[in-house]
Amino acid sequence: MMESKIITIDSGKITDYLHHVDLREFGTRRVLTCFVAEFDNCNIILDCVSSLEIKHLLRYAKRNKIDLSKVKYLVTTHHHFDHTGGMWKLYEEIKKYNPEIKIITNQETKTLLNDYEYHLSRAKRTFGDFIGEMRVIEEDAFKIIESSMNFNADPNKLDVIETFQTEGIDLKLSILKTPGHTHDHQCPLFIKDGEIDFIFFGEAVGTLYHSTKLVSMPTSMPVYFNYEDYMNTLQNLKEIYPLRAGMGHFGVINGKDNVRTFLLDNESFMKKFKDKIVELYAQRPETKYIVPNVLAMLAERTDLMGDEHPVLRNIILGITYGMMMSLGYRKE
Repeated sequence: MMESKIITIDSGKITDYLHHVDLREFGTRRVLTCFVAEFDNCNIILDCVSSLEIKHLLRYAKRNKIDLSKVKYLVTTHHHFDHTGGMWKLYEEIKKYNPEIKIITNQETKTLLNDYEYHLSRAKRTFGDFIGEMRVIEEDAFKIIESSMNFNADPNKLDVIETFQTEGIDLKLSILKTPGHTHDHQCPLFIKDGEIDFIFFGEAVGTLYHSTKLVSMPTSMPVYFNYEDYMNTLQNLKEIYPLRAGMGHFGVINGKDNVRTFLLDNESFMKKFKDKIVELYAQRPETKYIVPNVLAMLAERTDLMGDEHPVLRNIILGITYGMMMSLGYRKE
């Protein structure tokens, strides 16, 4: 392992083949992550960002001499604007260097990426002008796969999309179906030497907005969050034991035990978060009452409150409202 810290928050190489990139979403650090894998004969990018911040990814690639002509695949976790809203822009840029570039995704994500007006209009309510622009992506851009429901504890028995090499060593790409945060969510992972070397959780298991503590926050944003699906996904992901895990928001958790600790924390906290909203709703069924009363339990789980995270309070409103929708307390 190239990184000995429990949590990696800096951009840079975290393994011999994998880059962790801070995309400076909302114009600040430690908000959104993507990953770039460099193999012997090709490169892969996992997620991107909104159209506003694609420039940060391209600058990182140039600064670190990542060959865009070797980028074979762009892989999605889900359709939200901050993770793949700029996919059209990244695809068009890389296609200049490699006309054969493909976006690996599932049918649901493809549909939502190209039918984006509803999502963007809702996102604008929470994030204002930070959402960027989305455009329709051409049909030929996509390689549609069926995400796997095979969460086998033996990495050698996981379903494999394709095998790559780094310095002659095989790395196998698998993509797991992980609904809950959204129904189209999927988690890409790499298998190396018979172990899961890395998994990109995206937003399947919460966010990590703390730089030193393995404490999670919910990813229950409206409108597609489903609590039961989310908890089922958590149970599935507990069956596997990756060496390191990437978070969409934010950074990398290093070490099997640390990844396990984070999953257990998220499982426990999601139950507490749901129960707290149920309790508060019984007291007074008003969003303006519930949000301030959950703020304290969420604020203590991050070291990004205040000016360092310009929209964190908006996010807390969003994840509270999304849980209320899942509970049937609010409608779209």
